[in-house]
Amino acid sequence: MADLSRPKTELEQEAEGFTGGPGVVASKSQAHGSLGGIGVGAIAGGLLGLVVGLIFFSGALGVIIATVVFAVGGATFGGVAGGFVAPRRKLEGSEADR
Repeated sequence: MADLSRPKTELEQEAEGFTGGPGVVASKSQAHGSLGGIGVGAIAGGLLGLVVGLIFFSGALGVIIATVVFAVGGATFGGVAGGFVAPRRKLEGSEADR
């Protein structure tokens, strides 16, 4: 429940710092870090999947499936890791400024 004793502008500033969607509430730094992590994770996972696919499968279909599966897994891991790390970097920077 919102604290109505604080000025409206302070409440509005806090609300601007959050991004929401169906079932998702995240700070802007979490959302920004998550998007970056998704991109990096998808590329790294895709490259790893390509190598694994070339080593373990002889047909093109096996290589493609391994690449896609690893890219999706890497994107998921990168999104979670990016959303976790980005706010901590922001906090470390602001604490050093004090």
